[in-house]
Amino acid sequence: MILIGVDPHKSTHTATAVDPTSNQQLGSLRIEASLAEYRRLLSWARRWSQRKWAVENANGLGRHLAQ
Repeated sequence: MILIGVDPHKSTHTATAVDPTSNQQLGSLRIEASLAEYRRLLSWARRWSQRKWAVENANGLGRHLAQ
């Protein structure tokens, strides 16, 4: 299982994939805060079939991603 953590900001969001057993960073992606870029983020994350998401500030700036 891979953990994908997302740090949302007003205009950009940064996602990082981490293997929780080794704490090894597997990849990172920075996107613009837009629907097209959210789709790009989801496409990037599909490389890990078993994944969990952790979205910071899911009730605020991260709410669009969390939904």
